[in-house]
Amino acid sequence: MSETLTNQMGEQLKAARLAKNLSLDDVQAATKIQARYLEAIENNNLSILPGDFYVRAFIRQYAIAVGLNPDDLLGETTPPSISRSRDLSRAHRDNDGVVRAGTNPNPSPRSKFSDMLPTVWLVLLIMVVLVAVWFAMTHLTSGNQQSSDGGNVSVSTSTIPSSSSSNSSASQSTAKKPAEKPAPKLDLGTPEQNTALQTTVYNLKGQDTKEHTIKITGQGAGTNVKVTAGTAVLTNEMVTADKTITVPAGTAAVNVQFTNVTNAVMTFDDQKVTVIGSATPFWNVLINLNK
Repeated sequence: MSETLTNQMGEQLKAARLAKNLSLDDVQAATKIQARYLEAIENNNLSILPGDFYVRAFIRQYAIAVGLNPDDLLGETTPPSISRSRDLSRAHRDNDGVVRAGTNPNPSPRSKFSDMLPTVWLVLLIMVVLVAVWFAMTHLTSGNQQSSDGGNVSVSTSTIPSSSSSNSSASQSTAKKPAEKPAPKLDLGTPEQNTALQTTVYNLKGQDTKEHTIKITGQGAGTNVKVTAGTAVLTNEMVTADKTITVPAGTAAVNVQFTNVTNAVMTFDDQKVTVIGSATPFWNVLINLNK
């Protein structure tokens, strides 16, 4: 998609919103997309969106909310954050006489097959890489466990405290002040699931000034986990056991992306996080820390 086409797309969305007398807050309530992201789409400022995965999905949700056909609006174009150029070999003239770039409305079977071929190769390549990673991690884990079991030696010692030290400890414990009550646990609230974006959303308030801990427990063959805080990637690896990630203070939102989501158990500050109950290869958990 060219820069000009993208600007026209943002203007079309904004014009459709204004025509329906809708504010950005109204569209946010309908789509569950933050207003600042909607405004960025209208202004073609796509760099502040969480990632390329969200650009096309956010534009599609916005178009539906303001009564536009997302397929007519998007076509087969690619967001400018991924590519700034567009092949115009398929430009065609509509009934109104205007030449438009995009998909030919009457493509030939050979053209359809040519369009699908890169996607087929990409899917096959991803499958080969995932199988290779799973095979390597499985054999590496089993080898480490065998070497660890062969080298572990347990030694136990016992110490009998003297009567004087026992009496001293008893008197000290009696003089201690009552223990303070532990801080209340973080309440994650009820999550929202957006199946169109393959995302479970948690909205917390006033938690962006604190440091938080995410723990991922991999089961079975493991799961590939990518954790991002804004534009910073905190981890991107295959998890087959326990993995702890620290979210630094000052983070506005953190996104956890899973592959093989059924093999993952996630906690946020020791609180169980609902990822998704059904079997699906990819899923995201977005935690807004000040909303």
